[in-house]
Amino acid sequence: MSMSPPSTRIGTILILFVLIGLGLLDNLFCLLLYLLIINVFAVLVARKTFVTAWRCKGVLIFFILTGVTLLWTKEGRSLAPVLVTKMLVMWLWAVMWITWVGFERILLTFERLRVPSVLVQIIAFTARFLPILSERLKMMLAAQASRGAKRGVHPLQLRNLAGGVGCLLLASFEQAENVERAMQSRGFSGMYPLLVEDNDAVAVPYGSLIFLFLFACIVWLGVFCDVLCYPC
Repeated sequence: MSMSPPSTRIGTILILFVLIGLGLLDNLFCLLLYLLIINVFAVLVARKTFVTAWRCKGVLIFFILTGVTLLWTKEGRSLAPVLVTKMLVMWLWAVMWITWVGFERILLTFERLRVPSVLVQIIAFTARFLPILSERLKMMLAAQASRGAKRGVHPLQLRNLAGGVGCLLLASFEQAENVERAMQSRGFSGMYPLLVEDNDAVAVPYGSLIFLFLFACIVWLGVFCDVLCYPC
């Protein structure tokens, strides 16, 4: 199965509608059904989705820790399955979107949708600095291990990790200021050229748009049914 990426205004709006609908849905059965549909679609169309998701194991750990912290209260135990499943579905849908369409083309489509250029450039620069922050975090953990830090989850190790993350954030802020001064000194005007240009646009992907339209209708039908069955 081969479907062209929906790198158009309509395709991006449909994908965002699906993402918003998944965020509003609170029915566990519907969320599991949508998770199954997204997994099947990822296998058929964007096969690199699971590879990208596996590289982000920290996000999965965050979901697990969030679910564990909710188990301490009675209300948390009732909300934990829905909340964790919703976060997993939304995260997997976003990963599939980026893997299928491509990050540069998504930013270009945002510019076509008249999204403020400042927001687009912030997203672009943040994505480019994430690998650097990841390498610095690995270097920090290796430095702690070389000084005798024990592996495992215990209060001292978590305290050291929290302090290291704080230092990492401060270093990232300082580096951002240095990069801003360096780019301004080189005549940066506030617009960062993307690798994808307007003339690289492909033909209208009718198959992808039809699928996204049907999926968005199914998701929002689930949202409306959920609201009608459980009114506020």
